[in-house]
Amino acid sequence: MNTHTRTALGAVILGSVSSSTLVLAQENPVEDAVNKHIEPLIEAGLVPGAVVAVRSKGIDSYYTLGKLDYESDESPSFDTLYEVGSISKVFTGVLFADAVRRGEVTKDTLVDDLLPDEFDARDFEGTEVELWHLTTHTSGWPTAPANLRPADAENPFLGYTDEMMYYYISNASPKRTPGTEFEYSNLGVGLLGTLVSKNAGTGYEDLVIERVFEPLGIEEFWITLDDDERDRLAPATSSKRATKPWGATGAMDPAGMWVSSAPAMLEFAVANLEGGEGEIYESLEFAREPMADSGFGRVCFGWMLALDGSTYWHNGMTGGYSSYMAINHDLDLAVVVLTNSATLTTTTVGEKLVQQLAGMDVEPVQLEAADPIDADYAAKLVGEYESPYYVMEITHERGGLFAKITGQTALSIVEIEGEHRFRYEAVDAELEFEMSDDGTATSVTLYQNGQVIKSTRVSD
Repeated sequence: MNTHTRTALGAVILGSVSSSTLVLAQENPVEDAVNKHIEPLIEAGLVPGAVVAVRSKGIDSYYTLGKLDYESDESPSFDTLYEVGSISKVFTGVLFADAVRRGEVTKDTLVDDLLPDEFDARDFEGTEVELWHLTTHTSGWPTAPANLRPADAENPFLGYTDEMMYYYISNASPKRTPGTEFEYSNLGVGLLGTLVSKNAGTGYEDLVIERVFEPLGIEEFWITLDDDERDRLAPATSSKRATKPWGATGAMDPAGMWVSSAPAMLEFAVANLEGGEGEIYESLEFAREPMADSGFGRVCFGWMLALDGSTYWHNGMTGGYSSYMAINHDLDLAVVVLTNSATLTTTTVGEKLVQQLAGMDVEPVQLEAADPIDADYAAKLVGEYESPYYVMEITHERGGLFAKITGQTALSIVEIEGEHRFRYEAVDAELEFEMSDDGTATSVTLYQNGQVIKSTRVSD
């Protein structure tokens, strides 16, 4: 593991931090905590490597662990870039809070008031959707719109346009009264960033850079990458397989498409932690105002506020990356974890790292690399299975099983207790196969988020 630290010289770290400006650190409790909680993620093969950035007691520390990808001996560096996924929702939330501070919109501005004239947002029994409903995931609209038509099977949001989004909300009513119930919605935050930037008369990416990152003096945030930036991007992986970065996708960019480095992410976290002089800091503080309940804490302008009432956090995952960011003012603590594989376990280890640095004695996550599945048994599961909603393809590669749903990336599944039952490594979901008398699978049932969806094997 490579380690560097430096002492913060002011409330805000201006400009990008390169590894050449950092001073080699001595052993310290932060390094021990990083090793304890991040290395199991790498040893189990869930990610090839990680870059971690920590602010603790006024000291900024940076750590690189593992390899750049599964096929390389090269390690990641402090200059390596990662897609940060849904942490982008925090940046969109700050943009919204800043637009409210500027008087361009209010928290209660109706979505319908910002739509082009030819579109009208649907309401729910007379209650209309307001902008704050979008940032707090309480709009009543779903996680993803039903009219997604991916231009690339490995990127579910690619090619989704503003007009497609406007059309959807003009024809699909919210499922419940806006403002009353939390349901995580990429659609809602994509719509929020699109509407706020259109109302300001410019594009979303340019507006966030102009109004959020430039006033903070932070340079290394992009959605659209040039050749040099693409060369710095960690290779995207999922379930130990190479996959594609998502990159800019269209109207859903505000929900999860920013790219950054660990030092730049820590600069943003520290700006929120320490504050400073200037209007942007008023917007940062405003964006941390709790507005709704989630069932696991409070929801602010993008930020999630944990049940402890003091830890602000968000996680992120795209098709080939996963990330975690948290700040705690009481502890003078900020943590950033960036990895280049899609797994929710990155969030788990990020939370454990925060708890360890808060003084708790926390056991590392228990992970074991999956044993190769018996080839004869795997052959009886391999095939295509059709449901009313999608076709699922089960494949056997490199000693493991993979499940691929129409329009999505193939994800690794590993056997668990229970006959013919498997869990996904990257997401919180399980599969259960039903077998015929001759031992061949006839159907597979997906269990995810309370949903139970059965798919029947397609005849050869």
